Amino acid sequence: MKRKGNLFEQITDFNNLRAAYLKAVKGKRFSNSALIFDLKADENLCRIKKELESGIYRIGKYRQFKIYDPKERTITAARFEDRIVHHAIMNVLEPVFEKQFVFHTYACRKQKGTHKAIHYAFKKAGNCKYFLKLDVRKYFDSIQHKKLKELLFRIIKDRKCLALLFGIIDSYSVSDGRGLPIGNLTSQFFANYYLSPLDHFVLEKLKPKGYARYMDDIAVFSDSKRSLKNILDEMQKFIEPFSLLFKQPVINSCRNGVPFLGYSVSDRRISLLNRTRRRKTRKARKMAYEFNQGLIDGAKLADRISCMENAVF
Repeated sequence: MKRKGNLFEQITDFNNLRAAYLKAVKGKRFSNSALIFDLKADENLCRIKKELESGIYRIGKYRQFKIYDPKERTITAARFEDRIVHHAIMNVLEPVFEKQFVFHTYACRKQKGTHKAIHYAFKKAGNCKYFLKLDVRKYFDSIQHKKLKELLFRIIKDRKCLALLFGIIDSYSVSDGRGLPIGNLTSQFFANYYLSPLDHFVLEKLKPKGYARYMDDIAVFSDSKRSLKNILDEMQKFIEPFSLLFKQPVINSCRNGVPFLGYSVSDRRISLLNRTRRRKTRKARKMAYEFNQGLIDGAKLADRISCMENAVF
């Protein structure tokens, strides 16, 4: 595997930093941090560039809050300047990560996403008798910093770039050098890449009839329950060095529906799981209340409705 170099200069290029700023400010233009930064945007971007190049740039403190949809999670928000740096990094590194992914991993990738993953699962449910459904217990909290750094070192040889990435990784931990902050753009790509070796292992060594992964949600397809049990055993052994554990696995008939990404995908149809339906109903009622109370305008309401419609088949 050829390691990629000459990345840091691309990341710190002023035009890249400015493009990253425009991405970071999208949807945040009227936040206090964005407004303050915007007063002297070019001057601030030059300062970030100099701090990055001199090696004195430091990740700031995170702000944390909880969300409860679809389940309780702690979201960790980086300061505005750090979000610019995250975008600058991913503007350059996204193609590097893309080369590592198998075709049927669907998170954080252009021309992929939830819909493509569900339609692939629907196709496989129609061609296979059985499925194995897996997801990782507390995935983001379980990611081991040391292992992630080893994986990044395999594909990147630019030492300044690696030092920047390692600084972001070390800026947050749940315990014992583990965990990525849910909320960082970089975390999404790190987490998706962390399981990429598993994708290659399953497809190149175990060779099931079908395989799809969306972050830590995994669906495997076969015509044999025994084959799926063997695949499960091999996958569990494989992820042990990654400090990961699967939740209770499910092996069942595709006719009964594959519970994948909030949907039940059978050989005949795609339907919302009951918990997903309840969640969308709560969202619709909340939007109606906020609109009637004048908390959101018509444009914002239309935008949210469009987002909900795009998530329904």
